[in-house]
Amino acid sequence: MLNIRLEGKRPIYEQLYNGIARLVSAGELSADEKLPAVREVAKQFGINPNTVQKAYAQLEQRGLIYSIPAKGSYVAQHDITVEIIRGQLISAVEKTLRSAFSAGIEKSEIIGLIEKIAEGEQS
Repeated sequence: MLNIRLEGKRPIYEQLYNGIARLVSAGELSADEKLPAVREVAKQFGINPNTVQKAYAQLEQRGLIYSIPAKGSYVAQHDITVEIIRGQLISAVEKTLRSAFSAGIEKSEIIGLIEKIAEGEQS
């Protein structure tokens, strides 16, 4: 289920993109599953169809969905989308780590945080 905050700080198209990407990576949307039409999503959330189209375009550009003219948008093959999302996450983590080191955060602090998070996931 998508959760969109119209008054949030994040742009609506970005919230849509992240929400759909999360559903795909969690397996809640399966390969070749048809996504709701742009107008349907726009009506559901009371937003401009161009906003939905922008999110769909970015999802397609990143290989998470594909479109068939006059038919709609569909979820791309899962194994491909998981690899794309995994690559994006690794890239984001790398960028964050570089920023942390630049800000003077110690390697031991970061490793401690990683271990704490990993232990929490295993509980």
